[in-house]
Amino acid sequence: MEPEKGISDSQFYMWRTLFAVAHADNVVTDEEVRYMAEVLEDIPFSADQRAILTEDSKHAQSIEEMFKGITDVRDQAAFFQYARELVHIDGDYGEEEQGVMLKLGEIHLKNANLDDLIGSVSLELEEDFNPDYEETGDSSRPFDEQRNLKKKIFSFRERFLKDRFGKS
Repeated sequence: MEPEKGISDSQFYMWRTLFAVAHADNVVTDEEVRYMAEVLEDIPFSADQRAILTEDSKHAQSIEEMFKGITDVRDQAAFFQYARELVHIDGDYGEEEQGVMLKLGEIHLKNANLDDLIGSVSLELEEDFNPDYEETGDSSRPFDEQRNLKKKIFSFRERFLKDRFGKS
């Protein structure tokens, strides 16, 4: 019998970091417990990964150490999306949680290669491009939303490079 594969190490550490964030204010609310339980049910973790995360749900881990294990920039970006959801789930975005999120944001910005992130988003958008797509001027259609997102990302990149390095 083949062992369970589970998710990638980077994704696993994304979830470990999220579980650690649930402990950031030293109070794990019912909503946070429910969130972690649903994650454990919904994500295809291996048995070992599930066991570790079950322990992480009960015992706080080092948030920064867990975050270091998120090696894929897409997983880091996903972490921040999920973390925003998690820190607001109980209706109280406390000072400890705010401090943690700011610290992780700084670490992410220092270590993230913006060109890699932009390139991966660009490739994802190009994969979704359908040359047979008929333009109607309706901006609520998915293709238009993707094109607008791509423009925003590249305008951000240009502003960032110009402000940071004087490049355009």
